[in-house]
Amino acid sequence: MSSNAMSLSWVKDKEKLSKIAIYFAIVFTLADTLYMNIAGIHYGNKELCIIYNSMPRWLFLIYEYLFELLVIVLLGIFGGVLIEQYINKVKRFFPKNQVLAFLYASFLPICSCGVIPIVETMKERVKLRTLVTFIISAPILNPYIVFMSASVLGWEYALLRIASAFFLAITTGYLVEVVVNFFQLSIPGVYDNCNVGCAPTSKNPYLKTMTYMRRLLPFILLAGALSFAFEFIHPQQYLETLSFNNEAVSMALMTIVGIPVYVCNGADVLFLKPLLSFTDLSMGSAMIFSLTSSAICISSIVMLIKFFGKQVTFTILGVIVSQVLMLGVLINWFI
Repeated sequence: MSSNAMSLSWVKDKEKLSKIAIYFAIVFTLADTLYMNIAGIHYGNKELCIIYNSMPRWLFLIYEYLFELLVIVLLGIFGGVLIEQYINKVKRFFPKNQVLAFLYASFLPICSCGVIPIVETMKERVKLRTLVTFIISAPILNPYIVFMSASVLGWEYALLRIASAFFLAITTGYLVEVVVNFFQLSIPGVYDNCNVGCAPTSKNPYLKTMTYMRRLLPFILLAGALSFAFEFIHPQQYLETLSFNNEAVSMALMTIVGIPVYVCNGADVLFLKPLLSFTDLSMGSAMIFSLTSSAICISSIVMLIKFFGKQVTFTILGVIVSQVLMLGVLINWFI
């Protein structure tokens, strides 16, 4: 058998296995949801579940915090990929204002590095505020991140993420343009492509879904392990050592940790799951981590310096930090 034939056979096998995994996840979720609704089972009375009573507690916790999380993330990504592929059938256009830039960027499957080459094609046609809005919006939101956010952390978090991303992208774009114009900062307008890609090249939705899953697997395992540990060792005895009740310190910590950390494809959601479930981390502090770790990171800062120059890049970074801190305060104030 030729190498091309072997390669084609391997791709077909991967597609078949991917379909089986996704279809199994769909059937399992439908059956589990139906059973829980009929039996009136929820998180507070899970001891009524047949599975809970038929296996050791440690094994049930692995099932609950790892297996179910894998299924939820898989379905969230698959749903997002289907929407993304439908949106991508629409021809690329150049957004004329910040709102259109936000909407357009929010449907693209790219990270903070991959957005720069796209912006390069826009720089002569749109205003600086629109470019900055596009750069910030693209890595924070896309269909599979929204789906996964709602599935893992709930719709409250997902809607807050959308609203926060919109506020951050619009205000940062406007404020950066004001600063650049006031101080007459120069923009080099060159870029180097990023070697770290977030978007799979395959157009097959099943293969694309599994590619995202492989990249998120370490974060899924970490989230599952932390949730298992917090639950199995009775976390109330230890949470005092992991307290976030000082909001100022908590927000500063999430900002300091978020900026250097490179996350993509919604990995921050998985990181936050055990913290929001088992600690007193506030929604405002959690949103600060999501925004800082997604909107801008060390690798994207390097690229932005080559595209915008040091002065404009650090202006963008400074505005982002100030805006996310303000968002964190507002979220905690109203929620």
